[in-house]
Amino acid sequence: MEKMLKKLKVIVAILLVILLSLIAFWGVFIKEKGVWNNRMAPYNLGMDIKGSRELRYALDNSEEEKYVYVDENGNIMGEVWENGSSTTAEHEAEHEAGTAEDEANHDENEEVPYAKETRTIKINRDENLTKENFEQAKKLIQKRLKKQGISEYNIRLDNVTGSLIVETPNKEAQVDKVQDIVSTIGKFQMVDYQNGLVLMDNSDIKKVSVVTSNDGGYTTYLQIEFNKEGSEKLRKISTDYKETIAENTQNEESGNEESAEEQTQETEKRYVSIVLDDTTMMTTYFGEEMTAGVLQIAVGQAKTDYQEYLEDYNSAKTISDMLNSGMLPISYELEADNFVQAEIVNEADTMKLIAVVTIILISIIFIVKFKMAGLFASLLGIGYIALLSIVVRYTNAVITESSIVVYAVAILLNYIFMKKLLLTGDVSKNYDQVQKRFFLKLIPVCVVAVVFTLSQFFVVSSIGMAMFWGIILSILYNFIITRTVLKNGEEV
Repeated sequence: MEKMLKKLKVIVAILLVILLSLIAFWGVFIKEKGVWNNRMAPYNLGMDIKGSRELRYALDNSEEEKYVYVDENGNIMGEVWENGSSTTAEHEAEHEAGTAEDEANHDENEEVPYAKETRTIKINRDENLTKENFEQAKKLIQKRLKKQGISEYNIRLDNVTGSLIVETPNKEAQVDKVQDIVSTIGKFQMVDYQNGLVLMDNSDIKKVSVVTSNDGGYTTYLQIEFNKEGSEKLRKISTDYKETIAENTQNEESGNEESAEEQTQETEKRYVSIVLDDTTMMTTYFGEEMTAGVLQIAVGQAKTDYQEYLEDYNSAKTISDMLNSGMLPISYELEADNFVQAEIVNEADTMKLIAVVTIILISIIFIVKFKMAGLFASLLGIGYIALLSIVVRYTNAVITESSIVVYAVAILLNYIFMKKLLLTGDVSKNYDQVQKRFFLKLIPVCVVAVVFTLSQFFVVSSIGMAMFWGIILSILYNFIITRTVLKNGEEV
């Protein structure tokens, strides 16, 4: 009975190894609308294997004429707006709040304490085109990329011309995100909707975050927390730009009757616009005094569909990360978008063939030397490779040329461990001792793997991740599967 139970354990373990191998090397196919689709997650391949997109950016040399407010020192205090929009054709304020009656209540002739003049304004002013600003822009872009969870990229800056090259994996979603990050200056302004004067800007912001409310649907908000000076400005603005009720007294005479005094009430509203890089995000007025120094801006409408909500959340998160990172001192425009094929592509088939031949040769050597135990070990070695490939698919591990070498070393170490077990002649008796001695030697490697994984450098991080998964899975796999098969297989 005991022998039968051991035999059953070996069979179950072998079947599990075969199943893992089929899943890893063949896939999991599900029929959808008459078509069989592989539901296994794809490998997360790095730029040096899958290829990359090379985004070339040049300084934006465009300029335009604008009608602006100018103070006594010649500083621009905002664009002159008429009826809630810029006087330039390019600026189209999206004013959705208020009615036609509210529009009529705006005091378009409100006195503004600044002169007005037409100026030709460069997107990148000459005094901003310095080496320091070029370097600062690069650092801010790197900071934004990190906040957005983009770790694999290369940035090359020309300190003389200010041009920038960003290499990123050839994934459309990531390419679009990188383009947004580089092309968005991150200029925040709160503008007087009635005339265009700038009331607040980036210097007033302390922190920006994303919050969600659930009231019949998920609504995403961009929550802006202002610093001390900004909080005081917001408090004052909220008292000036709000809904007010004005009493209007009318005298009416009717025949010989005494004058009757009738009071009517008119609602007046003063609006502000929240503008990000000359795009109006919201136009509103305040219903109460804002004393907390916090302003929430809705991003989209309430959503009941999770994917739609996620789109709003990610959009708000991107804006939040850009504002928290800081405003770019210069503006870039995309000059070229090129696909760069990885050199390893031409060698991929040769490398696969070498890997398969190597595993076959190792298996033959094991079978010849250790007979049935060697056959088990060969199958277990393939099972470890299968498990490693499945785990790599479903983690954030990125496969690069460097990490492939580390994975190959981990597979080789696993075969070496099994060889040491078989050489003892009695796996059941010596397994614990061999495992202890073998993996204790790898403790320093584990420490290095953790340190490498936490590195800010992508190549080092990918190597650390490969080392980590290779060792951890080897310990678990051998303790659960290899131990079961080899120990019980000897006695069957």
